[in-house]
Amino acid sequence: MPRNHSKIILDLEFNPVREPEIRDKMRSEIIEIGAVKLDDELKEISSFDKYIKPEYNSVEEKISRLTGITNDQLAECGSFHEVMQDFISWIGDEPFSLYSWSLTDMNVMLDEIDYKEPDDESYDRFFVHWIDLQRIYQRQMGFYKSMGLTNALGTLNIYFDGAEHGALADARNTAEIMRFMSDGEKMRSFRSRSQVTYNTSDSSGFSLGNITIKRK
Repeated sequence: MPRNHSKIILDLEFNPVREPEIRDKMRSEIIEIGAVKLDDELKEISSFDKYIKPEYNSVEEKISRLTGITNDQLAECGSFHEVMQDFISWIGDEPFSLYSWSLTDMNVMLDEIDYKEPDDESYDRFFVHWIDLQRIYQRQMGFYKSMGLTNALGTLNIYFDGAEHGALADARNTAEIMRFMSDGEKMRSFRSRSQVTYNTSDSSGFSLGNITIKRK
């Protein structure tokens, strides 16, 4: 990656669309965008976190329980177009790559752009360099299947910092994995002695081999 090429770590929270005629083209609407911008040393230099008022559905109860986002919080928030334009302004004019934990966020964003703003070319640059950190991590660690963010942190002896399923917190924790992955010696060490476990996010701990470490 050339210098002066920004690294943007992105996470989205989204809500299902239930209308059948719309769902055929756009299955979800983004309700929160969280992102961090990293410099060449992978230090955070800026952050972005905004809610979006959905156009077609109120926030479902299960989504509110998962994310903590309520309809009242979103009532006075900007539209998809308004917040996305703010996001574009925050990124700036320099070249950049987007990173996310899996490509689910990319697909959700792409579908919503295609449905709501198909003729707006300002979004095209999002998809030039969109990188799936989950896949890279899985390959580097030699795991046979993909792993959620919390469990991936656990295999590296890193506790999740903040509230899970908050977009900005998820982005920052994804950035933490990127920093770890950038140290080849560390990654080789963990790969040689780590056995994968798939703990649930409410376990408050993680496993390496037969040893389970819990936050006290």
